[in-house]
Amino acid sequence: MNGVDRPASPTTTEDTPSTPGWVEGSLDAILAELPVTAEKLAAPRARYLDCLAGCGRAQDLDAEHDACRKAFLAELSSVLPLSAPDQRALEQKLEKLELDISASI
Repeated sequence: MNGVDRPASPTTTEDTPSTPGWVEGSLDAILAELPVTAEKLAAPRARYLDCLAGCGRAQDLDAEHDACRKAFLAELSSVLPLSAPDQRALEQKLEKLELDISASI
């Protein structure tokens, strides 16, 4: 069997949605400012990144990002109670991250 006879196989990049490579580092920089360990943030962080990765194929990217951010902030509130001003500051940083993602797509 030569290469022409073999059926095409999708690569992992075709199978798994992902965010641009710089997103994780940017998110980690935002989360590093919070007074909680990375261990406690690991699960919400992973779910937020997965949610953002799934948005790349959405029609209304802003609405999808909003849903991801709101779910992430709700989950974070159970791990880390923030004051209203601190929560708003975090939300603005996440919004900026999402805008940067949208601009790079």
